[in-house]
Amino acid sequence: MKKLFFLRLALIFMATFGAFAKSFAEDTAPIPFPQVVKQNFSQWDTDGDGKLSKDEIVAALSNRKIQGEAAAAIVAIAKIVRGDEYDLPPLTATYLANCPLKTQKSSDEDEDSEDDASKPARSKSPPSFQPFYLVALKRLQSTSRDLFPENAPSIKGIHQGLGDCTFVSTVGALVYRNPAAVKAMFSQNDNGSITVHLGNGDNIKIFVTDADIALWTSAKTNGLWLTALEKAYRKSLVKTKHSDETSTKGLHLNGESRPNIYEKFSGPTIEILAGHEIRSVKLNGMRPDSQQFSNLRRDLIAAQRDHLLIKAGKAKHAFAVLGYDKNQDLVHAWNPHGQDSIPNGPDSLQNGYTTRGGEFQIPLTDFIHFFVTVNFETQIPSRR
Repeated sequence: MKKLFFLRLALIFMATFGAFAKSFAEDTAPIPFPQVVKQNFSQWDTDGDGKLSKDEIVAALSNRKIQGEAAAAIVAIAKIVRGDEYDLPPLTATYLANCPLKTQKSSDEDEDSEDDASKPARSKSPPSFQPFYLVALKRLQSTSRDLFPENAPSIKGIHQGLGDCTFVSTVGALVYRNPAAVKAMFSQNDNGSITVHLGNGDNIKIFVTDADIALWTSAKTNGLWLTALEKAYRKSLVKTKHSDETSTKGLHLNGESRPNIYEKFSGPTIEILAGHEIRSVKLNGMRPDSQQFSNLRRDLIAAQRDHLLIKAGKAKHAFAVLGYDKNQDLVHAWNPHGQDSIPNGPDSLQNGYTTRGGEFQIPLTDFIHFFVTVNFETQIPSRR
């Protein structure tokens, strides 16, 4: 009996200690950025010259062996370099480890937003890598590693990441239209890779690295599908022959699946993802009493009837158009930032529009002033 008593007591102690240890580990502060740099710099610096080049940073982002804190740290470095807001000296281990630390910001939204306002002149002060590192680490810890943990993709789990509003707005429209069709675009392979079947006919096989998760779109509990789709899209984009000048300039054209984070990639998203050409309508100068306005209303009704994608753009930022209520003349739009906001005053061009998860309703008469262009998916197959 005594042996049984002490055995039970030991089991209770072990269970209590295990719970305490788990709680302690969860509450323990992450390894600081400078320490991670010291531990991993030699792995990033592949040529051993004591400083990180852009090519070495890109290679580290693509390396599946670089995980956890090391991946979060290289992502922080990549974001600072990509942001081009600082006059940076050679990126040595000493320099990186001695940059100032700052308190992490309360929001985990990306600081980079190349599709929003223009950036100020470069700062001569040293940057703080720590906040970017902590955000990247938090993203790694909160993201499910299942492809579809919630059974089907949802627009509520999609948020814009690294200057990718053109891509994310298209994905949001695709998911809103038919989540099952988006799920069918993915196949998981025995070696851990994912094959993404794009609308333009490309079947892209990729591996998702920890750096991919921390760097690109923020799917969190929505799974890895969004990160995988973005990486496959980028790889397909470098192969397209009809993307605009800013889409492919400077991208890796050697077939590697390296993400080049130093170039814009706002290319033909509907053409690649959905496999159809688009038709653009300019809104500048359009008046509610014009024939162009009547044609726009007709186009919205037709696109909704035929289940075609619609995107709208303004001030270097892209939105998805999710629907149109012809009875109330209201456009249902979605901002890929996914924010909630309530205006000070009635919904209007001046005050803004009540927004939930990025979704808002805007009268068509305001729509033509709020946006500058609309892209309608056609039923014409995209050119290869």
